[in-house]
Amino acid sequence: MDALQATILGVVQGLTEFLPVSSSGHLALATYHLGWGDGLPLWVGVATNTGTLLAVLVYLRRDVATAASGFLRGLVSSAARREEGWRLALLVLVGSIPTVVIGLALRPVFEQLGQPVPVAIALTVTGLVLWTAPRGGAKDGPPRLTFVDALLAGVAQGMAVIPGISRSGATIATLLWRGASADMAPRLSFLMYLVVSFGVAILEADTVLGERVAWGSLAAMTVASFVVGYVALHLLFALLRRGRFRVFAPYLWALAAFTLVRVALA
Repeated sequence: MDALQATILGVVQGLTEFLPVSSSGHLALATYHLGWGDGLPLWVGVATNTGTLLAVLVYLRRDVATAASGFLRGLVSSAARREEGWRLALLVLVGSIPTVVIGLALRPVFEQLGQPVPVAIALTVTGLVLWTAPRGGAKDGPPRLTFVDALLAGVAQGMAVIPGISRSGATIATLLWRGASADMAPRLSFLMYLVVSFGVAILEADTVLGERVAWGSLAAMTVASFVVGYVALHLLFALLRRGRFRVFAPYLWALAAFTLVRVALA
């Protein structure tokens, strides 16, 4: 894979990891429609994951600091356990539990669905989820969210291991259905993403070290996914505040239809 291909995939990942359109589905379809083969080396996923992880750390740096400091202080202080940071950290951890369970148990099965037709079907489902999601509710901060809210969001995040099911779309829509505000839903969603992203990086580190890695391409892909991902975060938060989450649904349906037609004509 050359630097140009790596940069293109980094841009695709940066846009689609945070916009509710499924990064895994788009990476699979990008390689299919551009004729770059049936699969991607593992280091591609690690590179793009690193770029988008850094984008979230920078964009949500205040929430990350609040949750991290609140959790550490809450371990030794009962007073700190009544603060927002402790509550936010617990919500993130509780929401990550079902994601880990589902991901470890079913990932090998769901990864077999990374072919064009299953991906197109999953994108159609994601479009329906976005189209039916409410604009937001009154739960505008961690104290107003329940652990059930977080658990359900974690289940939705776990199901996003299916290529074509958007992680951000599924988790944000679930939280909106549970009454989270248009600002709180994406904040919790992407904090939960950080936990999963760190976990993926750790689990796949040994395997990547055993591969032949194109380091120049890896760097280009990481930088591209970081820059584009940071811009995508700004865009998504702005659209959610305006109640325009469903704007992505017609695009997903069009991409799915295009893919199915091309497969049928191949």
